[in-house]
Amino acid sequence: MKGKVIILEDDLILAKQLSALLEKNGFAAKHTINSDLFFQELRSFKPDVVLLDVYLVGSRLNGIQVLKYLKNNLDLNYKVIVISGEVAAPQIEEIRELGAYHFIEKGANFNINHLLLHIENAVLLKRQEEENIGLHIENINLKRQFTRSFPFIGEDESIVKVRSQIAKLAQMDEDLFLIGETGTGKEIAANYYYINSHRFGKPFHTVNCSALTETLIESELFGHTKGACTSADKYKIGFFEECSEGILFLDEVTNLSMPAQSKILRSIENKEIQVVGGSLKKVNTRLIFASNAPISDLSSPQTFRKDLFYRIEGNIVELPPLRERGNDIILLISYFITNYSEKYGFSDHSNLSELRDILLSYSWPGNIRELKNFCKFIMISEKEINNDVIIKHLNNKIYKYQDESSLTMNKYFMQGRIRDSMYDYERDYLIFHLSRHNWNVSQTSRSIGLERTTLYKKMKLMNIETPDFNHEQ
Repeated sequence: MKGKVIILEDDLILAKQLSALLEKNGFAAKHTINSDLFFQELRSFKPDVVLLDVYLVGSRLNGIQVLKYLKNNLDLNYKVIVISGEVAAPQIEEIRELGAYHFIEKGANFNINHLLLHIENAVLLKRQEEENIGLHIENINLKRQFTRSFPFIGEDESIVKVRSQIAKLAQMDEDLFLIGETGTGKEIAANYYYINSHRFGKPFHTVNCSALTETLIESELFGHTKGACTSADKYKIGFFEECSEGILFLDEVTNLSMPAQSKILRSIENKEIQVVGGSLKKVNTRLIFASNAPISDLSSPQTFRKDLFYRIEGNIVELPPLRERGNDIILLISYFITNYSEKYGFSDHSNLSELRDILLSYSWPGNIRELKNFCKFIMISEKEINNDVIIKHLNNKIYKYQDESSLTMNKYFMQGRIRDSMYDYERDYLIFHLSRHNWNVSQTSRSIGLERTTLYKKMKLMNIETPDFNHEQ
């Protein structure tokens, strides 16, 4: 069936002829001769197209009044084609203003094939509009789901400014570079960009660059042809091609090699990638970069290509640490408690506003991630949460942090020989800075002013092994 058409025509013979003609051409048709019968049939028939006469003899409403009622009172996407003779120009103008799809004049120029074509086009337009409405509703629901999964919580001026910057870059379809300490919420910010982008609903992938080995980087990002390397037994689509028209989130991007960074720059400027073992391919991939390295490291040519840095320097957004966000710490704890209350089954009698200064007396070096885990630990450990309980756990945390720091120093002081003390200190120093740079030896060597080969030798000599794990943001 091509579509459903209802006819309102006071000429019964003409109405029957039009109905028979439409059914012969694959439409379901129903005819009525006055407005009351029309509205009675309209509710049950649910047509795509309404064929409407203007002058309806013996009808309570004429065609224009019916058209007004359809527009003002029925929130349905009917396509109305008006067929009438002897209609004055002001009436035709009114018919158009009321949203009729088309006006056809009866008489010598009336062509049945033209009428069928207009009906087919009207049905097609109606279905396209309804599909778009359905996609729009689906899009709204998907955004709500993303917002619930990745809530960008905060009312502090610093985070409000960050959200505004990200939303503006997303609306302008510009690349984004997120920087900030570990745990400040770069993944949340990346998803906020996605939600506010015109590319929402298109592919969105996250790649942790620190988890990619040097041999896998180009293949994963740009893809490879069959036989391009030892393990390439079939064609592989890279993340850039997979996210063409969408968004690719490159987390810890400073771990990428200089050649890989160079190819990324080319993909930005020329909108094309070099498939490993293959040809150039056009892509339209929007990029979000993220790093917990300070901006001074990003502008260092040993860490990040200068030409790539200058290309996206204007799109850098820095996420503030939790210790600089004031009352947001209260909002975040409140969110975590509310979000986990059903899962962990505890009663909450806290008054968080009274704890602001106490909570901010601790620096929260792990930022929001550390705060979230702190809240989860309390919720798992306690059946009832109140201010005293929160203060008790915070004091334990602060004491442990200070105690561990003191014990670390005592370990060096208690060594009998200075050579042993210096060995232990140097080993702990290297482990600290390697951990700070996600165990990236190249970054660490540049940061502490040591040759990479020398650092490797020291790690081997001191039995420092790189842990095998996936790094979080």
